[in-house]
Amino acid sequence: MSARRRAGFLLLLALAAASCGDDGGSTTPESTTTSTSAALPSSTTTTEPAVTTTTERPLPVEESRSRIVVTGPEEMVFDWTTDRCEDEHIPDIAARAIRTADGVVHLTIGHYVTYRMAGPSLDELTTDCSTVLLDSDYDPDPAQFNDSEWIGSPYTLDGETIYAIAHNEYRGDTHRGSRPGQCPSAMRFPCLDTSFTMQISTDGGDTYRDIVEAPGHLVATLPYTYRDDTVPSGIRQPSNIVRGPDDYFYLFGNISDQPAEEQWVCAMRTDDLADPGSWRAWNGTAWEGDWLDPYREGEATAKEICAPLAPDQLGVSLNDGIVFDERLGRWVMVSVTAHPTSADPQWGVYYATSENLLDWTTRELLLVVPVNQTVADPDNMLVHAYPTIIDPDSPSLSFETSDGEMYLYLSRFNFGGNSLDRDLLRWPISVVDEIVPAPDWDFADDDDLGIDGWRGVNDVAPLTVADGALVIDATGPDPYLEATGLAVPDAYDRLRITMRHDEDVTSHAQLFFVTEDDPSWSEAKSVVFDIAGTGAFEDYELDLSLLAGWEGTILGIRLDPVADRTTTVLVDRVWFPVAPSD
Repeated sequence: MSARRRAGFLLLLALAAASCGDDGGSTTPESTTTSTSAALPSSTTTTEPAVTTTTERPLPVEESRSRIVVTGPEEMVFDWTTDRCEDEHIPDIAARAIRTADGVVHLTIGHYVTYRMAGPSLDELTTDCSTVLLDSDYDPDPAQFNDSEWIGSPYTLDGETIYAIAHNEYRGDTHRGSRPGQCPSAMRFPCLDTSFTMQISTDGGDTYRDIVEAPGHLVATLPYTYRDDTVPSGIRQPSNIVRGPDDYFYLFGNISDQPAEEQWVCAMRTDDLADPGSWRAWNGTAWEGDWLDPYREGEATAKEICAPLAPDQLGVSLNDGIVFDERLGRWVMVSVTAHPTSADPQWGVYYATSENLLDWTTRELLLVVPVNQTVADPDNMLVHAYPTIIDPDSPSLSFETSDGEMYLYLSRFNFGGNSLDRDLLRWPISVVDEIVPAPDWDFADDDDLGIDGWRGVNDVAPLTVADGALVIDATGPDPYLEATGLAVPDAYDRLRITMRHDEDVTSHAQLFFVTEDDPSWSEAKSVVFDIAGTGAFEDYELDLSLLAGWEGTILGIRLDPVADRTTTVLVDRVWFPVAPSD
């Protein structure tokens, strides 16, 4: 909590419209003055407010922050129509780059038949069809973890020996001939089991092989044997490998667990890339999650080995690509996902940042593109997948750093998942500094009910706007509405609400909020205040600096405009006032 914060009561002042001239005031000229006060709630909106003393503080000043934005149009990197070596040569996992000792840059185009592009830099690449980097063994025995393998995470310390995590898929539907009775549905995903294995190249990245004979090359799998014809399960889509400040090598993956396909992000690390059995997962308290080979070492539960990493911030799948950005001084990870709190999920490419690879900021939208979740027929319509960040100027041989000017790489499925016509694109992205606007809803038109606006949640009729005011028809005893998808700095700690209640309304209102560190609605993060039933618009000011939970980034606010009443409330404006800029 910042030094200016202090324990105490909420300051609630009802301000006259004339007193708000420094920031524009109320948009309703009939606004009158009412004095009232409130205290922190003990239970519900009906909590009686307590009288408090009043204080005055200057308005907060505008805050700035650094964020990542797209700065230019898409560029073609790999065009399947003209650049492929064979039809199965497709970008079916996040692209990865390494630089070998001879100065050549390699960009892997990963599938179960993996090729590369090569050249003097990431800006000058051509397809190399002279050799297959890794051709899968298609072993029908799931206990060998050696079926269809994608190079997912190449890493080199010297540009000569290259270690690589492979995404291995056991495709039960393709082995029905040699394993009678297996996969009776004959469908891909119910019969899919995924794992990570370790590959090595000792010829400068020309070819890769299992680092030791299968199944000894196993790095990670869910701790139970193949479960046929259920749901797709396992650990999949490895991020690139990065070296942390503690000299451990870190890797992130997406777990899809049995029996209900529950998903989460898994973090793991090792201090010895040459030993596939040395990787340990974050189990929620320590790096002690020991991956089991369920065919040889017994079974367990997935969460015993690898706990969900920052689920409120990363969601279930933000793990495709990671770099350390020197301008931000933080790790940046990207994936395709949705907004954590917005009423409209806003699917697209998101990023989150971290100082320590365990604690992450809430994901932010970077690029809106069509993805599986936003098109009617993802099997046959254009979608995108597998994002990663690569900086052509990175001095790292494994391109694990960026300097604030980098590229977002992304696969495009031109005709959906049923087609092999898939390209690799990139967009220039940059770290920029910008003023964080203080949210201000004046309800001048219906736009305020859009993606970043308000929505009725409980005991509220569909919201409407009339004569520049939000119309809230309370239909039950606990009406409330929410504005989510926000990113409000805690320095914006004053909130003003201009609203009108009928003359016979004697009740209370309540404001809730959720933060990046605590994204769950709760009474502990709320305040109750008196409302004035005068039939005129009244201005209420909430001093949120006195609330212990008001810190970090605020992701959403909830307004309970009245308690235990079926009535109509008009809200003219809700805003966070800031001092005028010079």
